[in-house]
Amino acid sequence: MLGALEEDQPFQVLAQLFARYEQRRELHPDDPEAAIFFQTLRTILAQVQSCNLNRR
Repeated sequence: MLGALEEDQPFQVLAQLFARYEQRRELHPDDPEAAIFFQTLRTILAQVQSCNLNRR
């Protein structure tokens, strides 16, 4: 799915997802789906940063 997008489009998709879930969280701070999204995002960011550090 993401592989079929043009070069800059995956970044746009991520930005749109982030904005939508951020808005959901602002409107409904206890929204479990938004909480899961941000927890998953934190986990993925940590994994990517860890992989980047291991490559150096």
